[in-house]
Amino acid sequence: MQKKVAIMALAVPLVALALVWWSLRYMQNQNAINQYAFTLQSVDGVVKMSDFKGKKPIVYFGYMYCPDICPTTLSLLSSALHKLPKEQAEQFQIIFISVDPQRDALKELKEYANYFDKNAIGLSGDENYLKKITDNYGTYYAKEYLEGSNLEYSVNHTTFVYFFDQNGKLKDKIQHVNNTEAILEVLQKML
Repeated sequence: MQKKVAIMALAVPLVALALVWWSLRYMQNQNAINQYAFTLQSVDGVVKMSDFKGKKPIVYFGYMYCPDICPTTLSLLSSALHKLPKEQAEQFQIIFISVDPQRDALKELKEYANYFDKNAIGLSGDENYLKKITDNYGTYYAKEYLEGSNLEYSVNHTTFVYFFDQNGKLKDKIQHVNNTEAILEVLQKML
């Protein structure tokens, strides 16, 4: 009898400790997922990060008038996805978030994203909300006014690509690369 009491006396604190540990891990995972949550606009309506549960979102911040980095990154993402078997490629979702809502109209944003990948989604929102999201992602953008240019301004921005698992948890973050293989390597690790 004393042996059973002793075992119970040890088991109860261990179970309690395990529950506390599990609760802390769960809250930590939820905080990490919430950090990357968003609610933005597409031409087809409101889109939330949580809408992609079950998919593996690939998020990239940029703008349509970007002369080089944005179109190159979107092309490389699409190219890497096309190197995967169709059933694997369909697990991923390219999400292009415009940080230039003043110029990037939602209809054109959809067409721009679809030019690179037929399933890519183009999103944007108002300036204040975009600043909040980019701060949460640890990314940056700012207008740079161009004297004497018809464009009026360009947008300086970081070039990170964010890769999420099917539960919305960040799995990898890479800076702009100039080859498909680096992106393909990340995608294959996520399969």
